[in-house]
Amino acid sequence: MPRRCRKSAAHLSRVLSDELPERVLQFGSGMLLRALCVAAVDSANREGKRAGRIVVVQSTAEGAARTRALNSQDGVFTLVERGLSGGAPFERISKIGAISRALAADSQWDAVRDVAANPSIQVIISNVSEAGFRIDAPFPARLTDALHARFTRTPDAPPVFVIPTELVPDNGPRLAAMVQEVAKKYDSAFRDWLKSRVRFCSSLVDRIVTAPPSDQLLGYRDALLTVTEPYALWAIEADPAELRAVFPIESSSVVFAPDITFYRERKLRLLNAVHTATVPLALLAGVRTVREAATHPLLGPFQKRLLFDEIIPATDLPVDQARPFAHQVLERFANPWLEHEYRVIATNQEEKFRIRVVPLIARRPQPSLALSAAAHLTFTHASLESLGDAAQIPEFIAATTRWMEVLTRGGALAALETLRCT
Repeated sequence: MPRRCRKSAAHLSRVLSDELPERVLQFGSGMLLRALCVAAVDSANREGKRAGRIVVVQSTAEGAARTRALNSQDGVFTLVERGLSGGAPFERISKIGAISRALAADSQWDAVRDVAANPSIQVIISNVSEAGFRIDAPFPARLTDALHARFTRTPDAPPVFVIPTELVPDNGPRLAAMVQEVAKKYDSAFRDWLKSRVRFCSSLVDRIVTAPPSDQLLGYRDALLTVTEPYALWAIEADPAELRAVFPIESSSVVFAPDITFYRERKLRLLNAVHTATVPLALLAGVRTVREAATHPLLGPFQKRLLFDEIIPATDLPVDQARPFAHQVLERFANPWLEHEYRVIATNQEEKFRIRVVPLIARRPQPSLALSAAAHLTFTHASLESLGDAAQIPEFIAATTRWMEVLTRGGALAALETLRCT
């Protein structure tokens, strides 16, 4: 589609009524939050559920441009969902208008405290990255200070639900522990208030987002264009009835449950583990993106064998639920419009392999997992001992060592070809 004009999304009509109150305080404005959390609130508002509007807090210098763009565009941005759904191409372009304004933490912290103290705010969302999700990072102290403002000014305000979305196990209790630690510098009345008035909820997010194309092809300029896949899941661990009363965003892609272990384990093993097991082989074979691997004559079959023959049997997931999800994962991998690069997925490869793949090996060592381990050790130059419990399985280590020799002699494609023939 040729570019028809260069007007900004801010010049389009508002897509959300300004009459809706601000109900959500959100730390972070990145693509994942926009594609999943903000989009979920926007969808609920469109359905008349009155989930409210979101005040965004940007804490990093890198995000300053997003803050300016959000305010200049009246909080409106374009969401493009493109991919395969049930094997058929799918595309939807929406204007998302759930954000009311954006604040910069460094220069507008008093305004952030005002928002936190507003009794209408009953949900706080965060995505400050794994690096920012530490006690020595700025976020826990800032969140604690915002909650202290609420305690000081409106102590009888309704309970507030804090929902971290960082990709960290048990992110709710971990954030609660950090806030309680920071709160030691305040009096005991505040710490008691935290326990009675703040609910920390673990959550799991699953949606692939990628950098938008340089040529937007929208007919207008949008500095916050967000490109994602059709699939989306946000699972939040809480009392469903209690959370539903203040945050009515449940849908086919937003799940409230008292225990989200199933959703976490399903994603960790059937999606994340496959990525982490494939990364070294793909990069050693010169394959750049997830889409290329899905259609590759050797890597594509390798991923199917890995998922259905080795990973699913090594989990406690019900087969009748695991297999359909696994098929969906492979369809997501084959998305022809997303440039999901393995060099990005390879970040923190050693830690990811230890968390995502090694437990599967320990439960059920198999040939594809042995080849994955060999490629991982070859790619990262890690030692056999880095495989943890898997290093204590003599047969597995012997197989891994043999695969490392194959990789050294013939490369990744030769190893994959050898595996296919076994």
